[in-house]
Amino acid sequence: MKLFHSLEEYREYADAHGRERTALTFGKFDGIHIGHKKLICQITDHARALSLKSAVIAIEINPNTILSHEERADYLESLGVDILIECPFTDKFRSTSAEDFIRGILCDTMHAAFVCAAQDLSFGHDRQGDAATLEQAGCRFCFQTKILEMEPFHGMAVSSTRVREALKEGDMELVRELLGRPYPVMGTVRHGRHIGTGIGIPTVNVHPAPEKLLPPDGVYASITHLPGKVVKKGITNIGVRPTVNGKTRKAETTLFDYHEDLYGQTITSELLCFLRPERKFSGLESLKAQIEKDCERAREILKSAPSRS
Repeated sequence: MKLFHSLEEYREYADAHGRERTALTFGKFDGIHIGHKKLICQITDHARALSLKSAVIAIEINPNTILSHEERADYLESLGVDILIECPFTDKFRSTSAEDFIRGILCDTMHAAFVCAAQDLSFGHDRQGDAATLEQAGCRFCFQTKILEMEPFHGMAVSSTRVREALKEGDMELVRELLGRPYPVMGTVRHGRHIGTGIGIPTVNVHPAPEKLLPPDGVYASITHLPGKVVKKGITNIGVRPTVNGKTRKAETTLFDYHEDLYGQTITSELLCFLRPERKFSGLESLKAQIEKDCERAREILKSAPSRS
């Protein structure tokens, strides 16, 4: 998948390498939920059928995102997307009319042959454009449109706002249902203070991307994807580690039955279930005893979850 950090960057690339017809969708896409996935499957299927390039224009509005930029790119690539354009929500973009968006971006820049969007679509300055606007433009500019009516989930619309609310509450089961997969925390393993190793419970430490929205500080049953398609169960602590006077918020994962060196490697821990809030213990022995209880509980919860290596 080719990644571009602005429409201008994509235009420069297309001017140099030739513009290709695309099947595309556009929106915030700060967390790829099950509604977004339906849109993406439409464009990738259509692109394959008609030898087009599938493209996602992700409009960067919120500075705090459900998926980090790296996580989003990784997931979209796994779904078969050919082009991801991260589109900053600048004053210029904000003031772009719906008509100019269609002419200048969908037609002139993206050479759209197929555009898929949700029924509740709104775009352009002051939300001038909607699904009907897009369909009418498709007739005028000769690109096909498909408008999807999103099915409600448990009687409510699926939205990034709903994912954010569930995440804030630490309801990882609901987050998983809305995303269609467990909530990921991706990052590069860094050296810590080796306190876990000192008490016989080694951990791998990851600093999540600064833009990433995290659930409440606490301990979670998790499944971690390691290099080489190795998958291991464990527990992940999100927080600052107050027992050892930590200051930096990070993800600290204890992997069951795994002791290899992972420093410098990129891993992804999926948070499946909230176990308990983070709290300060009286000392390292009390902390160790609680971690052992957390591990025991997580092993029970994760019995039915797949683990392979």
